[in-house]
Amino acid sequence: MIRSPLAPLFDPGSVAVFGASDNPASVGGRVLANIRRAGFGGRLYPVNPKHDRLGDMPCYPDLASTGARVDLAVIATPAQTVPDILRQCGEAGTRHAVILSAGFGEGGGPGAENVAPLKEAAARHGVRFLGPNCVGLVRPWLGLDATFLRSETPPGGLALVSQSGALCSAISDWAEPHGLGFSALVSMGNALNIDFGDVLYFLANDPKTHAILLYVEGIRDAASFISALRHAARLKPVIVLKAGRNVQSSAAAHTHTGALIGDDAVFDAALSRAGAVRARSFGHLFSAAEILAPGKRARGNRLGIITNGGGAGVLAADRAGDLRVDLPAPSRATIEALDKVLPPYWSRSNPLDILGDARPEQFKAAVEAALRDPGFNGVLVMLTPQAMTDATAAAQALVDAIPKRTHKPVLACWMGETAVAEARRLLSSNGIPDFTTPESAVEAFSYLAEHHRNRMLALEVPGPLHDDLPPDTEGARMIIEGALAEGRHMLSDIESKAVLRAFHIPINLTIEAETASEALIAAESVGYPVAIKINSPQIVHKSDIGGVRLNVHTAADVKLAFRDLVETARRERPDATIKGVTVERMAHVEDARELLVGVSRDAVFGPVIVFGAGGTMVEVLRDSAVTLPPLNEVLANRLINRTRVARLLDAFRDRPAVDRKAVIDVLLRVSDMVCELPEITELDINPLVAGPGGVLAVDARIGIARPPARHGPYDHMAIHPYPRHLVQRVHLTDGTPLTIRPIRPEDAQAEAAFVRDLSDEAKRFRFMGSVAELSPEMLAQFTQIDYRREMALVAVIERDGKPEQLGVARYTINPDNTSCEFAIVVSDRFQTRGLGTRLMKALIDAARQHGLSRITGTVLRDNAPMLKLMEELGFSQQRDPEDPDCVIVDLPI
Repeated sequence: MIRSPLAPLFDPGSVAVFGASDNPASVGGRVLANIRRAGFGGRLYPVNPKHDRLGDMPCYPDLASTGARVDLAVIATPAQTVPDILRQCGEAGTRHAVILSAGFGEGGGPGAENVAPLKEAAARHGVRFLGPNCVGLVRPWLGLDATFLRSETPPGGLALVSQSGALCSAISDWAEPHGLGFSALVSMGNALNIDFGDVLYFLANDPKTHAILLYVEGIRDAASFISALRHAARLKPVIVLKAGRNVQSSAAAHTHTGALIGDDAVFDAALSRAGAVRARSFGHLFSAAEILAPGKRARGNRLGIITNGGGAGVLAADRAGDLRVDLPAPSRATIEALDKVLPPYWSRSNPLDILGDARPEQFKAAVEAALRDPGFNGVLVMLTPQAMTDATAAAQALVDAIPKRTHKPVLACWMGETAVAEARRLLSSNGIPDFTTPESAVEAFSYLAEHHRNRMLALEVPGPLHDDLPPDTEGARMIIEGALAEGRHMLSDIESKAVLRAFHIPINLTIEAETASEALIAAESVGYPVAIKINSPQIVHKSDIGGVRLNVHTAADVKLAFRDLVETARRERPDATIKGVTVERMAHVEDARELLVGVSRDAVFGPVIVFGAGGTMVEVLRDSAVTLPPLNEVLANRLINRTRVARLLDAFRDRPAVDRKAVIDVLLRVSDMVCELPEITELDINPLVAGPGGVLAVDARIGIARPPARHGPYDHMAIHPYPRHLVQRVHLTDGTPLTIRPIRPEDAQAEAAFVRDLSDEAKRFRFMGSVAELSPEMLAQFTQIDYRREMALVAVIERDGKPEQLGVARYTINPDNTSCEFAIVVSDRFQTRGLGTRLMKALIDAARQHGLSRITGTVLRDNAPMLKLMEELGFSQQRDPEDPDCVIVDLPI
């Protein structure tokens, strides 16, 4: 694995401090003192032309005077001087900096003119920087404290990444008394260069970091953020605290969809797609830090609570109910074990109330029994200080009861203050997270449970994709281009439905009519009864001005409705252009439910899909849920299930169930639409009428705008959609037709069967060892890929209506973002038929389109056919210096 390009920033061997001073009140003086106090073992170079020496250290006028190649520059000088310092760094080969300096237009204040020169200097001289206006960076295990914080940060396995320097200061000060340790404290500041995505990628692969805490005020690059967050959350728990939860969107919404989606709901949707867990308050972030520090992980959400006070147990149970933490009854074995050591009137239920006079040995027995109980995924032990309670002895009993190798997390809540102070110190010193209230303890466990739940959800894979009917994307785009050419930003009813139809969403036919006679002809054409609606590009919600007539049955009523609608519209909206009316047959779906499917454009995360209850009361009911596209069947199902209307889709009383698959299909096609058409800014299908026989889009509105000229095909998406442009139909040398295309989650079954059927030798060549079949974790990793960071191309043929996988080639982009590592395996039955060559050429072409410059791989030395293929494709070959049984192959592309 190529070393991370941020390694010199996080793990420097040498540091230069610009603005260093012997004045402890200055930022430069504090930083220099902190680095020395922390015991940094690398080379340290103070840089300040005002000093020749600082204590026992020489001080240099500039970086070149050090005569050394410095890994990291820490800059604490006035804002105007920073661009020249970056020039010094570039000329001296220093590629990373931490800019503590303020004065770069923070919060809209003075100094905005300093931003452009800073960015230009960094780009010209090839320097990546953290900040500006940040507290700095701490790597406690390395002895590096490049901050001006006053408190020391103890080493451990937590990483904190924060846009607030004050929060870094608070957590650093809070850590040591609570027995917490950190692998890194990273203050992002203005994040003008190194952003959340960069830092998350490093920490995800950092062996010193076991869990990550984020404090987020704003996201600059949503695609990078979600990609990195998704990568990190698959490897370790990530807890996110987002500020500004109640900020409202500044743009007025044209559609119902926009009114239903708020910024905070979109952020929640982003975290859900990435697999991270959200903290709702600063206190919750502290709770998360305390539970994550010991490195324990829950394997479910079932909590066993032990308490010597019934009231405390009730409070804990109440909070567990709020957070959907399960409190299962103790097992029979647990009850029998505790019956032997507890009074006969203990609770025998969860919470396990062991009574107020419980002795330390009874605490110990209860903890041991709960840890053995297979029904509990974690144990919370609570103590209320009573006259007969020895809080410290009970804490020691808890410490003694926990085996060193238990996988279950154990939490403590010693309530009170003075009487339990010594006990809390004992618990913290032994790595047991201790909380002051029952609620905060349960909240902490909920983070572990939610992390486990997210991991399990990530392993849930959709079934095979049966209907792969391609949409008429070009036809839909031509309709949109025509409207944009006319200067319009909203499609008409007919245009909107035509775009839906291009993506195979069922619609009811609509005809425009400019006169009463044309309306009559339209009604006779589609058949009675009909719905007649005013046709005006300025009137989006027609029912708001009385612009809709339903269930029109006769020719006379059609003419009357036309006249009334036009007169009403001109009276209510004299500013609007009235183009007549639209006529459509009344939608009739047996046992129908009215639903809403829509899309809105978030300023940060791009397209957002909403699903919920539809109809004219949609804003009043506000029964909806949101998610980020692209969707698959599993994600669409989850979206539906997060609404109350989901229960109405099932059979109840005398009403049959809705065709749920048809509803899911609409969600998938809407997802496909917004992925492929960046011109769509908002979409509103309301109502989508759904019944046992299918669905029908009765009314549709689509807002449009030209995307920025600099954007690529999917730059409007926070999550990269399926790269359809890489699909190709080919023939093998023997004429066998097959498809080479990017893998997708729906390929999970085919991927599992493919690996299962490989010979032992083929598995050894691919996995460098013995693999019987893919685990659920590996299957999700191989099929649910991030197309921005990796690619997997599968060769498939259709057999009995199902895809059969014949081979797969994949690459993962290295941390340098310029090269990738590949792997390839072909079914034993299709060896020597040119399939490996086809796959590798397609993979190399995909990497080239990704903007990569080099593709490398590792091949076992005895894999002669693969080495021969590499030679034919022009790869260079050399023996792996770290493993004599392997050969490294490499190709510039």
